[in-house]
Amino acid sequence: MNAPATRNDGAAALEVRGLVKRFGQFVALDGVDLTVAPREIRAVIGPNGAGKTTLINVLGGQLVADGGSVEVHGRRLGRQHPHQVAKLGVGRTFQISSTFRRMTVLDNMLYAHHAGERRWFGLDSSRLRRLRDPALADLETIGLTHCADQVVDDVSHGDRKRLEFGMVLATRPTLLLLDEPTAGMGLGERQELIDLVLAVARERGLTLVFVEHDIDAVFRAAGSITVMALGRVFAEGTPDEIASNADVQEIYLGGRR
Repeated sequence: MNAPATRNDGAAALEVRGLVKRFGQFVALDGVDLTVAPREIRAVIGPNGAGKTTLINVLGGQLVADGGSVEVHGRRLGRQHPHQVAKLGVGRTFQISSTFRRMTVLDNMLYAHHAGERRWFGLDSSRLRRLRDPALADLETIGLTHCADQVVDDVSHGDRKRLEFGMVLATRPTLLLLDEPTAGMGLGERQELIDLVLAVARERGLTLVFVEHDIDAVFRAAGSITVMALGRVFAEGTPDEIASNADVQEIYLGGRR
């Protein structure tokens, strides 16, 4: 099992300054500033088109910013590809499950552990045996040992989302970026997944930044909330401060989408 990426706890876990991203004439991110402390649990909310997913994509290396800066534990991100960003201890999930649906749940986790070691050559039988125990341990952590030998296509949507979270954990990140982790899940499944994410983040001392439309989940999980609108940070604060902010209620919580 590989060790987590090193970090400088004297620095912010995530420091974003003046981040800009354009798609032609459309400005998706318009000077975004964001500071997240180590081990903080930060939610990012806002109406559709606010720039939330674009922000996560830039932070994860899927998109290159047109301006501004990003630092992870004091280390500056440039034009790194996603696998290079992962080496800095950043792990992320997507709105749409990114598992290998024709492989078994266990094989997905084995692949994640293989990739997490940053060694891209093929798997041999001895290496598979060595990775099996940590892969099974992670399946136990996320509550999927009961379906380890099932093909992913045959498990529930909620279990696929759990598996995707487990696969990110296999890379041993220090900063987790979750893009709508409960999308498409029922109420009970959403609550269970959020509880799982929080328990693992706290146990492992992870920093968590998550985008979520389920406001109940946000206020239940987040220690602090960033509200985005029109590509900008509109408000920040504790859940109580955001809940009592009349402007936030008007543009988002009150239903203007």
